[in-house]
Parts: sequence; structure tokens; C-alpha cells
Amino acid sequence: MEQGRGFRATKRFYLLLLISAVLLVVFVVGAIYLMKKVTGNVRKLSQMTLYTEVESEAVVVRSERLFSESASESHILLEEGALVSEGDPIAVLYPYSYESTLANICAKEAALYTHLESLMRTDTGGTLPAAVVQYNEQINAVSQQMRAAANGEKDPVEYAKLESRMVHLLSERRALMIENLKDKSLVADAVAELDTLKQSFETNSARTVVSEYNGYVSFYSDANEDNLRDVSQLTVPLIKRILNSPSISMDNESFNYRIVTDRTTFYLAFVQSAKRADRLMPGLTYSFTVKGVKSAYQGRIITERDTADGILYVMQVNADVRPLLTTRVVEISVQNNATGLYVPVDYIQYTNGVPYLYVKTTDGSFQKIAVYIAGSDGENAIVSARDSNISLFAGLKVRMPLDEEGE
Repeated sequence: MEQGRGFRATKRFYLLLLISAVLLVVFVVGAIYLMKKVTGNVRKLSQMTLYTEVESEAVVVRSERLFSESASESHILLEEGALVSEGDPIAVLYPYSYESTLANICAKEAALYTHLESLMRTDTGGTLPAAVVQYNEQINAVSQQMRAAANGEKDPVEYAKLESRMVHLLSERRALMIENLKDKSLVADAVAELDTLKQSFETNSARTVVSEYNGYVSFYSDANEDNLRDVSQLTVPLIKRILNSPSISMDNESFNYRIVTDRTTFYLAFVQSAKRADRLMPGLTYSFTVKGVKSAYQGRIITERDTADGILYVMQVNADVRPLLTTRVVEISVQNNATGLYVPVDYIQYTNGVPYLYVKTTDGSFQKIAVYIAGSDGENAIVSARDSNISLFAGLKVRMPLDEEGE
């Protein structure tokens, strides 16, 4: 009787067994990995206090009005940052033709006076009327005062008044002398020419600029005053553009000045990354410092505008604006001890700049909830729900976002 053959393992059998074992390991590891993705490294929210710090460049936004005047020369009467009231003189402006016209008038008046004096002495037998002599004395006195003003002994407003007084005296003296001439036709052409020059001078004479508002006066401009007038209209592209070209300079081709009408309130606008947790929370007040300024400040976040290109923050500061009067861009450091529910920053997902958490609901699924970030130390973040109808609380489970859930 023939016995049955025993099982003999072959190389092929061992190869198949090895492949099966490898596939089993891969399956188990994959299953564990998928389970982790599905359950998502779940953890519970808990309370924590974090010291947070946000550093950024910020655009200074003030309540200000910009004025521009054409002038060949200006005499500023006030120091930078001076406090002015409505109607206070700010500067004396001279038009482009002012000095040349005035010099021409004086030269022609002097030539005409010499001619008139000769004619009058002929008519009167060599003497001048007493009234003409009195005018000469007044003109000499005003001339001395003008020289003193030109040397800085008098202010420009007084100098402008003296110039007007001089022109007036010369005109009155000339009229008096012509009135006493026997033959007025001898000077008719010269008088007509002077009258034309005087009309030009009076039309384009120096004028004093006065303040139209109460506030601080400043003589620097970066041409962004109108763009920044309404804080509700600030945008990420606008703030980024100003941050990239912050230079402020005086315009020498015209006379520019600003009146900062609100002396005790200003705003700081800055942009943060759309995919980072170093955020601030609207409505909260933060302490901050400004590089180069000794004083410490406090400011309240009044705007958080989320975009994929960055997060715009606007902070309202109730403090004297004068230390930041002549600068548009500053470096700030915002500090805070934020207390609340915290999660590791890896648990936060960003969509178009808005941070989200995956929160476990009563049916066991995870719901995507938009949150505010009140502060972050780089590893953890303090969060709260953006929707006032949603309540986050200690012990609530959250999970990390899955790879395919990211942006």
C-alpha cells in the first residue's frame, strides 16, 4: 500500500509567505495611520495664560487735513507741532512775482520822485512842500524798520505789513507831488506805468496763511493724508503699499502744511500673515511700545479684516499724537498676557485668512468652527468662537485638521 506524499515547502512558498507578511504589516500600519487621521490626534480644550508678543511695522493714521499753497517763498511763523487755534497765523507766503514786482515798483518810484522833486523845486523856487518832507521822513523810518526785519529782528508778518506800508506811502507822496505840479502831463506816462505795476503787486502781494482748524500744525506730508482719512476704508493692499514707501519729505515747490485736528486719538494699521497664529482679537486692549518712543501705550483692536493676502488690524490709541506727528511708519511691539482656552497652533486651519478649529459635536462628528485668536506664543494659541451663538469650553474635544482639509 502506497503512503501519501508529505508537504514539502518550496522557495516559492516562502516568498509568498514573506510577501503576505509584508502586506499585513503595511495594512496594519496604514490602518493605524488612517485611524489617527480619522480620530485626528484628538485633545481637549483647557484653560491657559500665555504671554504673547506681536511685532510689526504699522502705518500711523491721524485725523488731519492737508493744505497746499503756491508760493515762491514762505516764512513759517510756528514751530513743528505747535498747537494752533482757528485763525492763528501759520506762515507768510510770497508769490513767484512778488519780490521782483516790489523791487521794480520801488525803483520806478525813486526815479519818478527825483523827476517830481526837480519839477516841484522849479515851480516853488527851490523848496519842497512841508507835507512832502513829512512823507520823506515816514518813508525813511519804514525803510529802516524793513532793514531790521530783513535781518531777523522782526517777524515776517511785521515785514509784510511794512512792505505794504511802504508802497502806500510812496503812492501817497507821489499823488501829493503831482497834485502840486503846474504841468501834470510831464509825468503822465511814468504814472501810468507805475499804476500798472501797483495793480499787479496788489493782486499778487504777500499774504498770511491762517489756520482753519484747532490742532497741531505740521509742515511735512507724504501725500497719503487723503487716502487714510477714513479708517473704515483701509485695505491690506493700501497699507502694504504705504509700508513699502513710507518716506515723508517737505515739498519745496509749494508750501504744504497739515492740521492734525484730533490731538488725543490716533490709529495704527498693520498687516499680519494669513497663515500664522500671531494674531490679536477685536475688542481687546493691548499694551504696546513704539521703537524710538519712550512712552508705553495701550490700544484697542477695532478692526480685524481677514484676507488670503494678509490680516489687516486697526488699533485705536487714545494718547497724545505729537510724538508720532512727523512719521508715517513705525515699528511696534504688542504685548499681552492672554487667558482662555488654548490649543496647539497645529490644530488651527486657515481658510482665506480665517482661523478654524475642528470641534467634536454631540453626534461624534467634527464640525469646522471659525475662531478668534487672542494671542499666541508660537506653540499654543488662545482661541474663542467667532459666532456668539457657539460656546467653546474646557474639556471640549478638538482634532488636528487632515491634510486634505488644508488650504
